[in-house]
Amino acid sequence: MTQKTKSIVLSVAVNTCRLLLAATFIFSGFVKANDPLGTVYKLEDYVSAMAWFTLPETFLLGCAVILAFFEFTLGVYTLFAISRKTTSRITVAFMVLMTLLTVYIAIANPVSDCGCFGDVIILSNEATLAKNIVLLAAAILICRYYRLQVNFVGSGIKWLISLLTLCFIIGYAVYCIINLPVFDFRPYQVGVNLQKSVAGASEQLFDVKIIYEKDGKTLELTAEDDDPDSTWTYVETRRTPVGKQNLATADFYVTNADDEDITEDILFADGYTFLLIIPNLMDADEGCIDKVNELYDYAKEHDMGFYCLTASADRRSQTYWSDHTGAEYEYSIADKRMLKTVVRAKPGLVLLRDGIIVKKWSNYNMPGEEELANKYLYLFKE
Repeated sequence: MTQKTKSIVLSVAVNTCRLLLAATFIFSGFVKANDPLGTVYKLEDYVSAMAWFTLPETFLLGCAVILAFFEFTLGVYTLFAISRKTTSRITVAFMVLMTLLTVYIAIANPVSDCGCFGDVIILSNEATLAKNIVLLAAAILICRYYRLQVNFVGSGIKWLISLLTLCFIIGYAVYCIINLPVFDFRPYQVGVNLQKSVAGASEQLFDVKIIYEKDGKTLELTAEDDDPDSTWTYVETRRTPVGKQNLATADFYVTNADDEDITEDILFADGYTFLLIIPNLMDADEGCIDKVNELYDYAKEHDMGFYCLTASADRRSQTYWSDHTGAEYEYSIADKRMLKTVVRAKPGLVLLRDGIIVKKWSNYNMPGEEELANKYLYLFKE
């Protein structure tokens, strides 16, 4: 191979690695900006698993936005070869840090997935480590031969690219905090029929076998089979997971104050049903409560269902919220992680129609009574 050929091959390799890194960082940063609260919840998992202290959610939200900005900007700078030497060195340092972190995660397994790409692409800890090793190798190559990175744009326009990148990614993250994620990759996005998805997940999640025994013989029956005669002795019920199921929708389970299952009452209610989602009553935003109370009154006046779903099952938290907000609705209990998955807000509001999610709001953009009636309920009238 001639020297010229070697140079061409090396140049192609450097710029291929550069595009790979750019695409990865831009995608990762955009996904985090699209769902800042999702990143917060993942950071909380890390802190909970790896440290003895806790951090305020406001601080973690700032970290989530900064992380989204850093990754997205690093990707844009790599793509357009802006400050090639400095950018490539920062990329190497960042990938060294991330690789060391994922080595620890792969060994200790403190969290189930790294959360690198949010809910869009969920990787195992081992797959994340392999990905970071590849990206670290690519980063080292472009750092070693940073001069071979091809400039796509002139130096006079790079300042504009930097400014637009800053304004876009910060503005987009703030927009998604206020208005909920633009792209919802969770199982509770608008348009989902919860009647079908929750029931389907529950039915398909396990292969159920009921075991009986008589005279040393074993009899396996399914849930649909008739029970054997009384001479057989019940032994156990075996529930074996089958396939990769949607665990999130299977976890949609709600009880009332008497610990009675009311999941079907919610999902199979005719017409419109409001779900006020408050994972923790003690740290929820009270700024939107006037609109919430108005919506509750509106729902009752028009014979619509209204449920407040919370993970705060203790009487103290419920009394605190009622005293501070004047809430007259009852509290229904559900899993905290499930509630955080349904809507990224505290509180958040979900509107169902015949079990189908037709709209979701955060605590920052809850509709008034007139807006709700004219803009949303009107659209779905028969």
